[in-house]
Amino acid sequence: MLNTDQISVLQHIVENEEESIIALAEENNIKPDASIGVAHFLLGDPNNFSKMSSHQQFHYENSIKPLIYKVLCDGMIREHEDGSSSCIGDGFIDEESLLGAYIQQDMRCQHCVQTTDTWSVNNS
Repeated sequence: MLNTDQISVLQHIVENEEESIIALAEENNIKPDASIGVAHFLLGDPNNFSKMSSHQQFHYENSIKPLIYKVLCDGMIREHEDGSSSCIGDGFIDEESLLGAYIQQDMRCQHCVQTTDTWSVNNS
């Protein structure tokens, strides 16, 4: 079942960033229209999560869940040269902050945001 934060994030994505679902679907070689349909199905009723068919679950796992659950933090300075994360938190954006991250188009966890903001204030 999706929690309230995940539902809010999914609603925002469907209304404002549908291309994110489409891109993940295409990346995984699955039909984007079906993935969008699953997103709408999930938003239609919170109990629909438990009613998904295996086909719908496949779309959810591959083109929706990565956008609303354990979303990777971009880190303080994006990735290091060696490809490792520059995140100073646990590497993920917490669910309570995820909607704001999408709205502000700033995909950093609360630890990276706070540290960067504090550094900017102290070094300006």
